[in-house]
Amino acid sequence: MSEGLLARYMEIGFPHLREVSGLPEWLVPDVVESAHPLGDQAMLELVKPLGLAKRASAFLAHAPDPDRLSIEIWQDCIGRYPAIRQALPVTMALLRACEKVDALERRGVAGIRSASTVRALATIACAPFTLKGGKMLDRLAELLGGNPTEPAELLNRYVTALVSDDKDTLSRVEECIQRDQMWTTWFANFSNYARTFPHPPRMIGVSPVISSVLNQLIATMLKEIDDADTS
Repeated sequence: MSEGLLARYMEIGFPHLREVSGLPEWLVPDVVESAHPLGDQAMLELVKPLGLAKRASAFLAHAPDPDRLSIEIWQDCIGRYPAIRQALPVTMALLRACEKVDALERRGVAGIRSASTVRALATIACAPFTLKGGKMLDRLAELLGGNPTEPAELLNRYVTALVSDDKDTLSRVEECIQRDQMWTTWFANFSNYARTFPHPPRMIGVSPVISSVLNQLIATMLKEIDDADTS
């Protein structure tokens, strides 16, 4: 595997993933920009606890040049990915969850920025896209009263528990995740790389010109923040 091949696959493939999944241009604009400074080895280390590193390395060892793959091949392969339908709703739910957590932090809600909050949001958002994530979603859905096949709704339900200060549910979610060595190891690696990363990736990029959809989303988020601050 040549160095930088995984980052190159992400660079070439992400626009196709964006199109197939329906992600708008202004959402998560820094994915490609984050891949290159992170590097192939670091990205493989990040997914190693989730059982994805060996599969990715085996593929990259014999992978064709990504520049030579046709648009049709990219879109067909991405469209066959079972979790592709989750990309847009989960990303949007995570974005809104982060904004609500920020609003709660400004209100001075104790512990809202604790590791358990970040760990829970990251685990729910990542689980739909991993080979073994279904088991974790099943357990968390039972605790949160949701559907394991709708992880975006699980993110919403977790934030609802935060807003209502449902300590019982929050502690059960935390215990559930901490009992799973795979997910605790993954989050520890994720946190370490996040702290040393040269710049924080953007969730939203206002370029090109702001769209009506983005305009409405920002207006809704600002209203939610204002409501939280004055409640």
